[in-house]
Amino acid sequence: MRKIENCPVCSSEKVQHFISTSAQMHSDKEVFKFDQCTDCEFVFLNPKVSPEQLNNYYTKYYLPYRGAEAWGKYGKLVNNSLKKLDLRKLKFVNSVQKLNSSSLLLDVGCGQPSFLKLSKEKSNCQTLGIDFSNEGWSNQNHKYQNIELQVGEVRDLSKKLRPDIITMWHYLEHDYSPIENLSYLKSISKSSTKLIIEVPNFDSSSRKKFGKHWAGWHTPRHTSLFSPNNLKMMLNKSGWKLERSFDYGTMNPYLIEWMSKMEEKEIEWDKNMESEIVSFIMGMIAFLPKRLMEKKLSLGIMTMIASPDV
Repeated sequence: MRKIENCPVCSSEKVQHFISTSAQMHSDKEVFKFDQCTDCEFVFLNPKVSPEQLNNYYTKYYLPYRGAEAWGKYGKLVNNSLKKLDLRKLKFVNSVQKLNSSSLLLDVGCGQPSFLKLSKEKSNCQTLGIDFSNEGWSNQNHKYQNIELQVGEVRDLSKKLRPDIITMWHYLEHDYSPIENLSYLKSISKSSTKLIIEVPNFDSSSRKKFGKHWAGWHTPRHTSLFSPNNLKMMLNKSGWKLERSFDYGTMNPYLIEWMSKMEEKEIEWDKNMESEIVSFIMGMIAFLPKRLMEKKLSLGIMTMIASPDV
């Protein structure tokens, strides 16, 4: 795709090369470039991979698609961890706006829609998940038969939707047109709608620690790397008003730490991960003191809550 000359967030012409990183969680070690705006510090892949080529980077090497099965006999342990993550997401959503039977919860970039399934079971809310691919649920239709799921882009959502809660759990950093899509979501929202965005935090200790091996790059799937200030600017530009922000999220920041270490040692991501479980657990235990302090530290994740600016 064509190289971007102006900052997508603030339109500044002061854009310069920031870092080159190899494709992550992939067999091909092709190198990609990230640029940074010197005015708002927004970092973005430049140029991006064409949408037609993007599927080449969601292969058997892509651990999130492999899920618990990648961990062999420890799959049940990983499944339990994923269930706890969904519970944390639901708890966070309810702290923002309590879900009930009349609520419509829209999850953008839903992947495997276990969070939506849990939300429906616990609150009897209406649910809709959208993703560019059905890879996350295609082989489990029976499991998600009570969940409305849609394959497509944000602009394919009905203009009459009117969701009460919109969640983006590590979606926006993948989005090729974040401002346009945030603007469209605002146009189909109610004045009371709440938007919850969780993304990697570029302005974090883990990014500074791991450099080009930082898992937050997720090269080339991540096209945008946000810091609190420029994500707030993007929200304002697309018609949203920031209500609260946090330097942590529902995702355990140890996962970014672990994936970054795996990138450093050039792990084969398509292998059976059973051999990694002991070091994974030992690392998690060693990381626990930091995890307990995550609300005061910037360990790699951030979350923002916004409402339509009316």
